[in-house]
Amino acid sequence: MADSLHQIVIEADQHTIYQALTQNQGIQAWWTDTCHMAQQEGETCQFWFDNRQTCFTMRANKMLDGQRVFWVCLDGPKEWVDTQLWWEIQPLIDGRCLLDFKHMNWQKDNGIFALCNSTWGNLLQHLKEYCEEGRVNPWFHNLKASA
Repeated sequence: MADSLHQIVIEADQHTIYQALTQNQGIQAWWTDTCHMAQQEGETCQFWFDNRQTCFTMRANKMLDGQRVFWVCLDGPKEWVDTQLWWEIQPLIDGRCLLDFKHMNWQKDNGIFALCNSTWGNLLQHLKEYCEEGRVNPWFHNLKASA
């Protein structure tokens, strides 16, 4: 088994970060512009990529407001199925937050693991920019821009 681990300090409060991880508007601002987010534990989230040719389905196993988000991948590329995505938000004394992210339970550390690990590093930077500056810049684009 292999795990991808990332940690980043974000100059935003924990509720801003939690909303960016759990709401359609938040995910669409930094990860993929096409998604449907779970509203409570046990529901599923869907994320589309490659002009809506690829869909990842995650079950929201844990959603603790302002603290933690935990998803399990139910459907998508074979390497992703049964992997677990875990987000932990820890407020710091100075008003910033420490965000720990783990993408766990990979069956092997080759194949798309390395690419996904690198991509998560870039994604967390986009998440940081969205939470700190309100910058909308999803890493993945499925929607065509209007003329």
